[in-house]
Amino acid sequence: MNSNTDLMASNALLFVSNTAKTLKLCLQSSRFVKNILYIKYIGVDNNLSVINKQIIDIYSKTATQNENLDIRLILKPLEGLKKLQTNHPIDMILTDSRIENQNLKELVLNIRPECQLETIETENEIESMKGEPVKTYEYVALGGTFDRLHNGHKILLSQAALRATKHVTVGVTDVNMIQSKILWELIQPVEVRIKAVKDFLSDINPDLEYNVLAIQDLYGPTKDDPRFEMIVLSEETHRGGVKINEKRKENGIRELDMHVIELAHDDQHSSEEDAKLSSSNQRMRLLGTMLKSPKPNSNIPVTPYVIGLAGGIASGKSNITEKLKLKGAAIVNCDLIAHELYKPGLPLNRTLAKTFGNHIITATGEIDRKKLGDIVFSDTKELNKLNQTVWPFIIEEAQNRIKVLGEQGYKVVVMEAAVMIQAKWFQYCHQLWAVIVPPKEAIRRLQDRNNLSEEEAKKRVEAQPSNCEQVSEANVVFSPYWSYEFTQQQIDKAWDELQKYL
Repeated sequence: MNSNTDLMASNALLFVSNTAKTLKLCLQSSRFVKNILYIKYIGVDNNLSVINKQIIDIYSKTATQNENLDIRLILKPLEGLKKLQTNHPIDMILTDSRIENQNLKELVLNIRPECQLETIETENEIESMKGEPVKTYEYVALGGTFDRLHNGHKILLSQAALRATKHVTVGVTDVNMIQSKILWELIQPVEVRIKAVKDFLSDINPDLEYNVLAIQDLYGPTKDDPRFEMIVLSEETHRGGVKINEKRKENGIRELDMHVIELAHDDQHSSEEDAKLSSSNQRMRLLGTMLKSPKPNSNIPVTPYVIGLAGGIASGKSNITEKLKLKGAAIVNCDLIAHELYKPGLPLNRTLAKTFGNHIITATGEIDRKKLGDIVFSDTKELNKLNQTVWPFIIEEAQNRIKVLGEQGYKVVVMEAAVMIQAKWFQYCHQLWAVIVPPKEAIRRLQDRNNLSEEEAKKRVEAQPSNCEQVSEANVVFSPYWSYEFTQQQIDKAWDELQKYL
């Protein structure tokens, strides 16, 4: 089979006669598939012990070759099967050279009319593989976050499905259980994660019963359901399995057998990332990328192209602004505009004095920002009053400056504002980019920078929109929490992606 773009398929099904050749055939086939590559054994060594070994090999080793390809090893046996049906339609059937392929299309129920049939040549024969015996159980359980389903997850889910003869329950951690994870704000909603797990499991073996549910603690239904016999765990979650068995013992039911799987290695991890194949690595790689495509904005002129930059206090927003300035963007800093509008003699200065009292005015007529801050950060009503007073002045001046910068020839203007989300100023932008760091880090930075107590810093951080609120509105997200080089990589990715919108 030649590498021909005409032969590219969205989804393909690879039939393999010899399990020892699977990885090589899989890597060869991946060049011709865009989305999903299904693999199905039809040889004599199609048994649990061999497939058990292949699950590890295929998912761990193919992840480094093409991380965007969704590989699914079908576990449903062909014996007595009239038709094989996948959840996604098949555009191409691939076989190794030992398989007679004339009747293969008849085995697949949901092939597209234009489905192609291709043979992949292998250089030489390889002896069949042998594996360790596999013990099976009627009821199997496992749990996890399952964010952006990757090959590490597929190993866990496949091992559970391989060992189950009747039922698999999967507990998917709800929002209360994920907040200690790296960049948890980027984790998919639990409904999306549950759907992905169901889709994968029902694809690899539709004969089993599946119960995929959100869990609010590590136990889920395993703590008191006597039907469960075995739990699949990773090295990371092994301790959770021990706790589940302790709870089952307290409840007077049989402890679960534990099948612990070694974590798959991520050969592409950077110095900031985990060495294991993980969702946190995937989330870190999303930083600086387009998470949500921008929509046309009729509220503002087409040029200059306005990027709203949001971020909480002490998030590192100004650092990101400086890096974007070096890329060629003009900057409109709404916080600095507010400072300027506070000056003596200007309308806003007089309005604030009337609203909050003359004691916030210094001897030189300036607004004493610390005194004003003490008032508004301790009382939500006072903060809302300040915002409603100041915001109209600021956005009007910001828009005037953006217009001037456009006339001066700038193609991109970054409008930076701490209150971008609260004030909904992103409606005056073509895209919204958000900067986040963990709240504890923001509190620490604020303490150091402003010489505040932890309680004072915490109040100020909590008075703003949460990271989740920032992320929910953003097209692009940055996090300057790691090294300078990693932050720069995020900026480079975002700036390169931006060019196609200019």
